[in-house]
Amino acid sequence: MFWVLLLLLAWAVAGTACTRLCLAAVHAAAVEAKEATAGQGHDLTLYEAAFLSGGPRRVADLTLVSMARQRRLLLARTGWATVVDPRGRD
Repeated sequence: MFWVLLLLLAWAVAGTACTRLCLAAVHAAAVEAKEATAGQGHDLTLYEAAFLSGGPRRVADLTLVSMARQRRLLLARTGWATVVDPRGRD
């Protein structure tokens, strides 16, 4: 019978936590909507977009391709990569 009391207490704590989480999500959405209408939104960089679309592996691929396009990296058909210009600019 004691476990029923503990179960009710656990339900109350879980309900309170869910309510607080929902209220925080609604508040965050309202703040984000206010910033979007004010024109203060944050534009994603290319690397942030790559991370969101594929994780760290996609960022590494993007870095290799951008360095190869700038002639800072030589990519061989065998899969080897050779750094031509070691000065980091990103």
